[in-house]
Amino acid sequence: MNKMKKYIAVSLAALAVLIAVASGTASAADNVSNGTTICNVVGADFELDSWSNEQYPVINLFGEEYVLLFSKDDDIRDSHVNKLASLVLDSNETNTLKPGENVDLGNGYALEVREIDIDGENVWLELTRGGQHVANKTVSIDTDENQTWTVTLDNVQGENNVVVMKVHVKQLFVGAEISIVQIDGIWLIDYANARTLNIGDKFGEFTLEQILSGVDESNLGGLVFKNASVADNASVADNASVADFSASPSPEKGLVKFTDKSTVSPISWYRNFWRSITMKNK
Repeated sequence: MNKMKKYIAVSLAALAVLIAVASGTASAADNVSNGTTICNVVGADFELDSWSNEQYPVINLFGEEYVLLFSKDDDIRDSHVNKLASLVLDSNETNTLKPGENVDLGNGYALEVREIDIDGENVWLELTRGGQHVANKTVSIDTDENQTWTVTLDNVQGENNVVVMKVHVKQLFVGAEISIVQIDGIWLIDYANARTLNIGDKFGEFTLEQILSGVDESNLGGLVFKNASVADNASVADNASVADFSASPSPEKGLVKFTDKSTVSPISWYRNFWRSITMKNK
């Protein structure tokens, strides 16, 4: 009888280990996401203090930050959530330039000083890409508002009046032999390589499932992605969590027979049997 109790104890202990392992797998699966990731749009501050009352919309897609296309006169909550461009530059560094000189902005973009008028109140600036003209404007420094040139373009991923660059002119100096301009703020997106994400498009291992439009300043919208491989693994783990075992001890042979009655076939097994058990009988 004592021997029978010993084998029953061993079988129950081993069974408990198996069930504990199965339960642990189920618990881990409950904590695993179903593969859905929501990337939210947030408002980012410009580096230049003169633009401190403004923000631009950005979204982080799996470690890569993008700027959403937005129109000059619209609130950033009305930005086009699925139309993105990389940020080329956001700088408050002061550049001192003479007429004919330019600033290399990166990605083939450049800002050139074409001319400074003799009164020292206006400067003619030009944005180029790959050496080709994009936009130009005569910027005045008579008021703070006029010191900023906001460059907007049409037909950027099908959208019009899209803000692609901002330039702030700090001051002008006209001398007898030399004239200079100080530009202390430049913000630029790579509009030429902007992209539109549509439902079903792939972004690395993720697939775009939903586009969430902005509602207010606290909810600027977002993109919902799904990773199919994570979702499939979570589904398998959930199904594998249904475990059921029975044990039949055989004292004569010194064996314990286990019968798997689980509803789903396991993909792997883990067994951990105690080497010895010391029991005290009453």
